[in-house]
Amino acid sequence: MSENAYFASPPALIAGTRQIEQISRLATEMINEFITDVSSTSGWPGHDDSYAKQMLPQEKQQREGSVKTGSSLSEAIVGVGDGTLANLKSVLGTQSGVLDAIHSSSINTGDTSGGSHGGKH
Repeated sequence: MSENAYFASPPALIAGTRQIEQISRLATEMINEFITDVSSTSGWPGHDDSYAKQMLPQEKQQREGSVKTGSSLSEAIVGVGDGTLANLKSVLGTQSGVLDAIHSSSINTGDTSGGSHGGKH
């Protein structure tokens, strides 16, 4: 294969895209479950005693930071899936265009009555 050759394996990209979609779905489900579970812990430090007044701001900051980090990670995983799917569509479009051009070229090659490749040069 030459250095400038373009090669892609659509079946491998399709399989990879399916796996990434499954991982993305699981990541989204996990972060949604995490948000639900961690939200239910917000009252653990208490509500109005001195310990609660001291701990609630820190607990809220840590809880919100954890949710934000988890959500960002989930969004990144989904983004990888979206990017892989876009790449697959590009590969299939390029492949289809090239195959159509090859087909058109082979049809025109045999046309000597006015085709673009026939006749004397």
